[in-house]
Amino acid sequence: MSMQERLSRRGFLRWSALGASATLLASCAPQVVKETVVVEKEVEKEVTTVVEKEVEKEVTVVVGSKTPEEILTEIGNMPGSPDHPKGWKTLLPDLPAGVPYEDPVVITCTRRVDAQTRFCEGEDLDNNPWSRMIEALFNVRYETAWTWSTGDEGNQKYNLAMASGDMPDFLETVPPTIFSKMVESDLLEDITEAYDMYASPRWKAIWREYGDLPWTWVTFNGRKFGISKVEDLAHNDCLMWYRADWLDKAGLPVPTTFDEVRELALTFAQNDYGQGAPGTTIGLLASAAETSNLFHTWFGSLDCFWGGFGYIPDQWQPEGDGLMYGAIRPEMKEALAMFAQWYQDGVFSKDFYTLTTSQSMEQVAANLCGLHFTPSWGANLDSVTNDPEAVWAFADIPVGPKGFARRYTENNFKADPFAFRKGFEHVDKIFTITDWWDQLWHDPWRRMHGWEGCNYQFEGDEVRSTGIGFQAWTPGPVGTRGGGFIDPKQPATQIRYQLDEWGKLPREQRDAMMNLILEDPTGTTTVNNLCRLRILETADQGVMTQLQRTATPTQIERGADLEKLQNQTFINIIIGQQPLDDWDTFVEQWKAMGGDQWTAEVNEWWQSRS
Repeated sequence: MSMQERLSRRGFLRWSALGASATLLASCAPQVVKETVVVEKEVEKEVTTVVEKEVEKEVTVVVGSKTPEEILTEIGNMPGSPDHPKGWKTLLPDLPAGVPYEDPVVITCTRRVDAQTRFCEGEDLDNNPWSRMIEALFNVRYETAWTWSTGDEGNQKYNLAMASGDMPDFLETVPPTIFSKMVESDLLEDITEAYDMYASPRWKAIWREYGDLPWTWVTFNGRKFGISKVEDLAHNDCLMWYRADWLDKAGLPVPTTFDEVRELALTFAQNDYGQGAPGTTIGLLASAAETSNLFHTWFGSLDCFWGGFGYIPDQWQPEGDGLMYGAIRPEMKEALAMFAQWYQDGVFSKDFYTLTTSQSMEQVAANLCGLHFTPSWGANLDSVTNDPEAVWAFADIPVGPKGFARRYTENNFKADPFAFRKGFEHVDKIFTITDWWDQLWHDPWRRMHGWEGCNYQFEGDEVRSTGIGFQAWTPGPVGTRGGGFIDPKQPATQIRYQLDEWGKLPREQRDAMMNLILEDPTGTTTVNNLCRLRILETADQGVMTQLQRTATPTQIERGADLEKLQNQTFINIIIGQQPLDDWDTFVEQWKAMGGDQWTAEVNEWWQSRS
């Protein structure tokens, strides 16, 4: 069954947010969180310390009887808009005991950035409303040691840091193989006792629900060496996104098969519906310049097309008594034949294999492409801003030639964890800040929507988003450009809370942010939220690799070479630089270069589990 949600740029989707909520959410009514009363504690004295920053501003850190709201209000950095007639108050959590810390703390960190990492004028990763809030309340300042944009760039910089021994204090999403090598080289802090001591009871209770999954990728010899990055339950699954206004022009139905996807992509491209120069419209979005993006990625993915043949190349799935790697299955040769024909026909852009995911997202923002497979953020705000007539809609993934509708999904506790430099003295502070920030952002009744004038602006009694998100300012493990949570269920809980609790209020009783989210002038927020819920409803289409463990010795030693051979062969076959039969040669080479030994190690582990 294919479900479509069509949204326009004004109030067209009110039925989706309000009326449809009864249908979508009838079986999963949200748990209403009661607001709590903040009790202010009295102390004997008040001390004020000024911490100088490298930027022109100073942040005053207040220790004593003042509430977090009073501290942030004094420095002009309080989120929310309580003084506006249609504003709202952001309810900050109480500060933990001993906070702000007496002595200033500086934590160096690594950060992922891309085209969507945006700031208000004159600000950056180290100077923004979020960083000033944390410094004022905790007396802790984060400093960016270095950044990366693509996966390959991140690999390179982490390898250089490991080789040189010049490690920042806090490391964002270390690639799995590099993380294993760092542990073996004794470069990372053991946080086993730190988690027990400093993670809040709230945090521990949430993670206990998931058994050992939170620690799958970070545990070595029974010791914990990192904090798993947590993604929401629908984070990695892609549905089909299409320009509904272009579909109307084409006079075609919403695709439900691979052949129909091909027909629609070619129609979009050949009729040149895009906003660019003549001949620049792209049929189906794809990018393959980064590792594994050819198989699955977070914007413009091809995973369901591989899955439609039964398997996704870089996953391990059952075969006989063991597991088998997807790229060497015969079905992959059939998939490659289809992709090669599509490339020759013009379904993809001719340079798709040179593009990063961020670059492909920019093509959607520029309205050069109207068909892509992406998770729940597929309705691109910049696209609608640049073309007010744009109408984005989503539908289920198409069925492949073998009758499969399968898409890529993952363990929500990711294999690329956050880690700490060996000897780092302030692990406790990151746990404390993370828990406080997670409460503020992810308890929906606290109303954390950012800072007025930066993340949103008022126009009379209406509010609009500036397109600048505060998530990318945060160093993690909650937030970051890639997203991160403590509770994988949180985003769905928040969406249901908004649809149910806010949706039952008459418009005149809602504040401006409630109306923006529910009525959604651009059509992007609500359709993205509904897509997230649809992903959860169709979770049985998601396929997860059965290899849920840290890297094996051969994977560490030969994994990069095997991956390079695989990716080069697959891309070259698709673009016509190698014949299809070279896939058979690839399989032989893959096995001889270490693939057989890797498979033996995987299956030894697999059989030991039973």
